Amino acid sequence: TLVVSEQNRSMANAEVEEEVISADEYLAGSEEEEMPLVDLSDASHSKPKIALLVPRKVIGSYANSVANSILSYLIYRQGHFIFEVFDSGRQSEDDLRLALGKIRQKGYKIIIAPLTPAGANLLTTLQSDALVYVPTVNSADIEYENPNFIYGGIDYQAQIDQLLQLANEKIVIFDDGSVLSRKLSDYIRQKRIEDIVYSKVIKNPKANLAYILKKNRKLKNASIFLNMPVVKSALVASQMSRYKVPYAKILSTQVNYSPLLFTLTQFQDRENFYIANAISEAPFKLEDINRIIGSDIRFNWINYAASVGMDKLFIRYFDSSKTEAFSEALIGQQIYYDTRIVRAGEGSFLPVERFDAQLPTEREEGF
Repeated sequence: TLVVSEQNRSMANAEVEEEVISADEYLAGSEEEEMPLVDLSDASHSKPKIALLVPRKVIGSYANSVANSILSYLIYRQGHFIFEVFDSGRQSEDDLRLALGKIRQKGYKIIIAPLTPAGANLLTTLQSDALVYVPTVNSADIEYENPNFIYGGIDYQAQIDQLLQLANEKIVIFDDGSVLSRKLSDYIRQKRIEDIVYSKVIKNPKANLAYILKKNRKLKNASIFLNMPVVKSALVASQMSRYKVPYAKILSTQVNYSPLLFTLTQFQDRENFYIANAISEAPFKLEDINRIIGSDIRFNWINYAASVGMDKLFIRYFDSSKTEAFSEALIGQQIYYDTRIVRAGEGSFLPVERFDAQLPTEREEGF
């Protein structure tokens, strides 16, 4: 457990104690009952007390990343707080019940749970007397209704809708066969199946893609969706430049909003690269604290979503006299982001209108 006061903090050396829950610590009740709305009326009279539930064997390094983002936000607010990490290991029903039991025993009423959609759906069905914020999942991906849950996941369908407005009537889809990439590709098919002229799963972009890219007439003047992570997308974009593919635009969702794109490509590889981005500017001081602790909220959307959710919870339940640090709206049980289309310039991402208005030598300024 980490208890921090304004007089006793060291941002650079702050650590969060991690607790692994074993089977013999099963403390949760197993009886099913209707879930009432959590009563947090007394929250404003006490210091923030936050539990982080992480299935470390499933989300890996994101466990530390999200923990650092939450810790950074609490330090940013400069008050007293209690913050504890509970590692459920995996996302099975038994694992999650064990974690919820331990959290309940220690009196936590607010839980941050960075789970996969499968884990989040399962968690909503379990008895819980705490408010749960899931920064990694959008409410559209939840099957079971639970009034005690808030979701902060990006709406990828909304991002695809914006990108489709930039696409012409000749669409090509490249993905890597992963769950998210298939989801993105399927949604494009649902919206514009009549305009798709070519679709290919590229599982190994390090391989020579000449057989796909070279002299492929279907790619000429096409709007190409790269529905794959930034490293794979960069390799494909580089090979498209190498083989002089005369495409119209490269289009991508949040998955490619990363500074790695500038490291892995040359400007000509990304000159016509359009990316949907839901991350807005955060207060400089909060970004600075995150940087010191080792967290990125400028490009890592999960860390950013965790910070936005913490901001909403803090203002609503702990100190309504404070000004919100983020402008995103919490409507019902979902946080809504202001998605903007950016282009990858010389060394930074620029809003489309700024990119188009500037000469190439001016584009390195960024925002």
